[in-house]
Amino acid sequence: MRRIAMGLLAMAAFAPMAAAEDCSKDVLAAITKQRTSKAFRVSSSHGTAEGPVTMTVDYLPPDRMLQTVVGAHMPGEQQTMLVGDRAFAGTSGAYEELLPQFTQSIIVEVRTAVSKPENVGQFECVGKTTFEGKEYVAYRATDKDAKPGTDPKDVLARTIYVDPVSGLPAFNVVAAMSGKGEPLMKAAYTYPTDLVIEAPQGAPVQKSK
Repeated sequence: MRRIAMGLLAMAAFAPMAAAEDCSKDVLAAITKQRTSKAFRVSSSHGTAEGPVTMTVDYLPPDRMLQTVVGAHMPGEQQTMLVGDRAFAGTSGAYEELLPQFTQSIIVEVRTAVSKPENVGQFECVGKTTFEGKEYVAYRATDKDAKPGTDPKDVLARTIYVDPVSGLPAFNVVAAMSGKGEPLMKAAYTYPTDLVIEAPQGAPVQKSK
């Protein structure tokens, strides 16, 4: 069964170095505001051996989620959905209801993804930064586990870009400090106001294997 991918929201999982000016409280406030919003969407793309894959995860806190994964090598959209205590999986809208042992793990992961964070690690203030043509307030955490002697430009950093008007996270990017090459990970956050996630009608229950 396909597992929902939660790594894009695990901002605290990236090990940071002690920062010169600690702005962790600002990052924590932005993420908390995201998790308490009516709805939010996480969009990302990844390279695989079979080709690029795009993933979109829609959240309607506290207990609704729809993940859609698309790739040229896949037979349609691969989807996973949670509505309350029921989970579904399918291709391009043709769903099966998942068995309880699979549903429970998705419930736990969604709860984690939408819960208020207690700690995000240490982030330093970068300040006003233009990213993809728009100005944001940026915060950065650098990797404390980089090998000794690593060129500072090659050290990985996680940068959180926050919209200065809404106070909400807009991007979460892990890339080399030099800015050269493709990011290791880039997630974009948006906040749709018309998002609806409803359980599919008539979905058969997944057969036990």
